[in-house]
Amino acid sequence: MRVYNITDDYINYLHQFDEKVCFNKHESRPYIGIVLQVGDLKYYAPFTSPKQKHVNMKNAIDFRKIGNGKYGAILLNNMIPVIDEALIEVNINNIQDHKYRRLLQNQYIELNNDFEIIQKNAFKIRTIAFLDESKLTSHQRIIKNRICNLKLLEEKYKEYK
Repeated sequence: MRVYNITDDYINYLHQFDEKVCFNKHESRPYIGIVLQVGDLKYYAPFTSPKQKHVNMKNAIDFRKIGNGKYGAILLNNMIPVIDEALIEVNINNIQDHKYRRLLQNQYIELNNDFEIIQKNAFKIRTIAFLDESKLTSHQRIIKNRICNLKLLEEKYKEYK
């Protein structure tokens, strides 16, 4: 498992097709996350920084606390298909801000310990995204409404440059 940023250009491209694709905010708050293999595609799943509310939130298929929320969460609801050219590998040890570097190190350790569940959840999310509405349970419909439109994004990411 490696940690990545993602290019503004790629995020802006996907966002024009789905408003749920979060902006990088011109690198003032860039995406940072991991890449998951779901079938034959790579998906980028971003982290969110720790917030007090994470401690009290429950893990779900599309939201997974990192270190019980102490280190933030991984937002599987915001996962997007990704091409290698849009990924920028982050060397955590080269981050100058000691506090941020330590946070990323802790996130990395916790996610490694939880990777199997995260990978399974990513597969479940993609499955839900592609199922017809009539085949979904009410809980799955709620999840489908929270996640990015993976069906559309998979079509569009292939057309990127």
